[in-house]
Amino acid sequence: MAITFSFLQMMNEVGALMSIPLYGQMSADLALTPSQVTWALMATTLMGSVSIAIIAKAGDILGHRRMMYLCLVLIVVGYGIAAFAPNLVTLIAGRALLGITAGQALCVGIMNDRLSIPNRKRAVAYIAAGQAAGVFIGFALGGAFVAAGLTWRHAFVFGGLLTLLALLGFWFWGKDSDAIERNRGQKKSFDVVGVVLLGLGVTALCIGISQSMTWGPTASLTLGFTLGGVLLIAAALYWESKSKDPLLPISDLFSRRLLPAYGVFISMGIPSMLLFNMIMGYAMTPAAPLGYGFGLSPLQAAFIFLPEVAAGFLAARLVTRWLARTTARNVLVGAGVVMLASFVTLTFGHTSLAVVVVVIFFYGMAYTTLMTTAVSVIAVEAREGKGAGTASIYIAVALAASSVGTAIYSAVAGWGTDPETLALRPETFTMGFGVASVFTCVAIVCGLALSRDIKLARPDEDNQAAPLRSTLK
Repeated sequence: MAITFSFLQMMNEVGALMSIPLYGQMSADLALTPSQVTWALMATTLMGSVSIAIIAKAGDILGHRRMMYLCLVLIVVGYGIAAFAPNLVTLIAGRALLGITAGQALCVGIMNDRLSIPNRKRAVAYIAAGQAAGVFIGFALGGAFVAAGLTWRHAFVFGGLLTLLALLGFWFWGKDSDAIERNRGQKKSFDVVGVVLLGLGVTALCIGISQSMTWGPTASLTLGFTLGGVLLIAAALYWESKSKDPLLPISDLFSRRLLPAYGVFISMGIPSMLLFNMIMGYAMTPAAPLGYGFGLSPLQAAFIFLPEVAAGFLAARLVTRWLARTTARNVLVGAGVVMLASFVTLTFGHTSLAVVVVVIFFYGMAYTTLMTTAVSVIAVEAREGKGAGTASIYIAVALAASSVGTAIYSAVAGWGTDPETLALRPETFTMGFGVASVFTCVAIVCGLALSRDIKLARPDEDNQAAPLRSTLK
């Protein structure tokens, strides 16, 4: 079951990142500007940040398994729409459906009912490793289709077929939680106002950031969209805090035992999107005419991320041991320091392919460790019967952060594009990695803020888990 969940997360990453090597094709076929192509990627994460709370809440009430089926079917439909999109609007609509990625939150809800604490931590580690593998596979698939002379449309069709495999795997090995039994006979209601406000707020914020270099950082449109987005997000949180039946459990969000774990995903989402776009951009920049870049094909560039796969699986095996020997607080701080060091090194050393490859390995170690630790804290601290709802917060934060990261990349690219060659200037990459370095500090701050009382390994953990295993059998 854990491997199935890991495969599902891998497919989420593939769907989100496979299009990056295909930007050039999509731009040429649909006559899109670089900013418009960026929105094709951003649509996926924006939809995810909005839909996750609704689907997770529905899973906690109606059953996580049936909602998982709904997500996977909608993703397949999204691939189909994107594959045959005749224009930007249709492409964005299809890419948005790929953002129905509530699978991770639904998996947490299932794991809370079906796995002991030790096995739950291992399963989270497997999911994190699958996510690391999905990054490489997503880029590699996009690059392979380019190398084979196939188009971005073929790539999306292939993505739909892979999702059908994930659906088949969940049919055989994905169990359900006890949500249906727990909520039998209870009133079922959904208050979607807060989530709608949140979606509008994140979208407005991304528009303001992405267009800031086009309109001007202090232009009225930039300030209006950016500040308006912040106000709408604040209004969404206020609405949810006052709602009798909130989709986002705000009371859980603002606690020292959970808020730092959620905040960690800001330091993962924003820097990661800058990393992916900057490294792929620099790797595929032709060195001969411009004097910088690695001049790699999309497929060759994808292999730069192969060390992240190895790092992800290594960290997945080690992090459970680290959490058994020290507090989650210490693990988060340590991983945050490694991630900060990785981006600082990229800021000044991204012109060396060897340096980039080594840094990607340590980035993968830090990313997987941060994710596994933060999700483990959230899973352990989640109230009974609220697993998916509690997990939906961190996924919404991660997806919103990824959207903001993509918007920041769009703004940086708009500032640093050479009008003659249409390539990013050398200083653009330095600036992008430098901005990402700043956001990695959030993980260190969140680790220091996490309650010292949270320990994911207890001396009597195995004794506690034994009766649970017998019950589950």
